[in-house]
Order: sequence, then C-alpha cells, then structure tokens
Amino acid sequence: MECPQSVYHSKTEKIMRNFIYNNIQGITICTALPTEKAEKNESKKSVAVFEQTTSDLGFSAAQEIITSKEIDVNEIGALIFLTKTPDYRGPATAMVLQNRLEIPKNCIVYDSPTGNAGFESGLNLGASLLNSITQNYALIVFGDTISKQLNKEDISELPFQDGATAILLEKGEANSPVSMSTLALSEKWTSFMLPSGGFRKNDTFFNQLSSKRENQTAEHLHLDAQKVYDSIQPELSSIKNKIGTLISNSDNTDIAIIINLMTPALENELQSLLKSEDYAKDVFLSSEHITQTMASTVPLMIEKIAFEKKKSPIQIISVSLGEGLCINVSSLEINKSSVLETINSDEFYDNGYVTHEM
Repeated sequence: MECPQSVYHSKTEKIMRNFIYNNIQGITICTALPTEKAEKNESKKSVAVFEQTTSDLGFSAAQEIITSKEIDVNEIGALIFLTKTPDYRGPATAMVLQNRLEIPKNCIVYDSPTGNAGFESGLNLGASLLNSITQNYALIVFGDTISKQLNKEDISELPFQDGATAILLEKGEANSPVSMSTLALSEKWTSFMLPSGGFRKNDTFFNQLSSKRENQTAEHLHLDAQKVYDSIQPELSSIKNKIGTLISNSDNTDIAIIINLMTPALENELQSLLKSEDYAKDVFLSSEHITQTMASTVPLMIEKIAFEKKKSPIQIISVSLGEGLCINVSSLEINKSSVLETINSDEFYDNGYVTHEM
C-alpha cells in the first residue's frame, strides 16, 4: 500500500497542505438524525432529546453499517470520534463507542475535538491510520448535538440541527485516490467558537466579542458571520484553483461539488467563481439544500446527490469551514450502493445523568 503523500501541485496551491491516499477500496457512509423535531419550526429540524448525545447518534449510524454490510468487528483496527459535543471531558468518547460496538481491544481509539469540518478531517485521519493497522477497516464517527450549545430561541430561529455520521473505510487497492487539503487561518480563531466551557473562562473577553445574539451566554456557540466572511473571502480564489486541479486530474466525468462554508455569502461567491471557470455544472450549496448539521452536512448532501444521480460512482469534492478558522477540501469517489439511507433515532445510552456542561 502506498503511504499518504503531502504534495504541492502548483504555485497557487502552496497555501494548502495536500494529502493523497491510494489505499482505500471502499467507503460506506450512514448518517443518523434525531426523530424529535424543534418546536415551532416549519423546516422540521431534528433536535436530540435531552438525554441523547452525539455518540448515541453515531452509535446508531455505525451499527447500521456494521449490520447491513455484515462487517466483522474484529477487522476494525481504528476508531476515531470527531465532535465538539463529547460525552465526557474524559475519557475519550471513542472509548465508549468501542465498548458499545464491541470492537476488540487491539484497536487504535481516540477523540478529535473537531466540529463543522469533521467530514474531511475524519477522512484524513482514518485514511492515514488505515496504512498503519493490520486490520481491514477504519471506522470514523463524527457529528454534533449543536442544540446543546444554543438557547431555545436560537435553535428555533437559526438554521442548525443535530446529527452524526459513521464512515467505514476498507483497505485495498483504490480505483480512485482519496485526497484532502487543509488551510488554517488561526489568527481569526475568535470568530467561530464557544467562548467558555473548557478550562479557560474570561468574562471580559466574552463581553467584548461582537455579534453576540440576544440572550447568548459564554457557553453558547458564537459565530461572527462578518469576520468569517472577511477571513475566508481572500482565500476563495486559491480554493477555486484547488478544485480545478482536482477536476482536471479526475477520470470521472460525473462530479459534484459540495460547498459547506456556514455563510451563504461565501458559498454563493465560491459558486460564482467555479461557474465562471466552467469547472463543474453540479455545485451544491449547503445553505440551499440541507439544514446545517455541522460535520454531517456533507454526508447528508452526498446521500441526496447519490440518490438523485443515475450514474455510479460519483466523484464528490467537498469544501468545509471549521472552527479555528480552517478550510478543508476533500475529493473521493462514492458508489451509490455504499451510501446508506439516513436513519432516525431518539435512543440514548442510559448510563448516567446528562449535564450538557463542558
């Protein structure tokens, strides 16, 4: 198997760090959403019941893959859980999932505190670990119960919902490489954050943050849309060029581009740049198609595209904004048969009181 390569393709792409993997022969995706719906909400957004955590949804999605694909859990050699809403400060929630899924102890298991860009980051981590294990599979679980970081008015008014996704990577010779490119603009980290909840709390810092919503507290999600736009907009040209390179290097003529940048203005501007170069006809904006489900937004859009397309496989190119700020771009081929239908569940792991405190 070839090891991941960190490569540069052109001068315009030196702004991003690039990884290419040729060791994945199969990718199976399943997303789980809560059955419960937000009150007074016509869009029927899915909101976790009080006792339900992100790992409960991720467990349901992972179990669906394992059962439907008849996977031997002894062949899962890595399990990564990516979220901003874990079960505990410690241990890692991945340990809880390993136990619940009955995955053997000779498995690499850890958490990554990653939110909206978790789809691409998870692919990168899972594909990298697949090179180092003797087993055939790496399991990636990611998502967020974002409703627990918003007040009641926010969850009714803002375009957010809860959800989690499981992706199973199968080792083998790839028909098409999987790639991920990343860019971190960490000088703007305060524009997309939870100001409190870890081990650093500064009331003066929180009070000076602009664009706070009414009744927002330091424990609630803070997103300064204007600062995010000002930070990301100068990078759109480089992102467009990266996407152009991925398209030109692909043998697949059926390409769908998913843009998940949290801000409609950024998504529309990148779409315009792509269409001006005629890079691809199928450009899908998360703000137009899916209620924002953080890292599970891209998988939900992949499911929508896969079931609408007649051809298979489809090359998916995704662009996501994450806290930090970071921008991730991924490219992968998806077979329609490997995208499982979204499941709904309000089940939870009844092993203790849920506080929602970080």
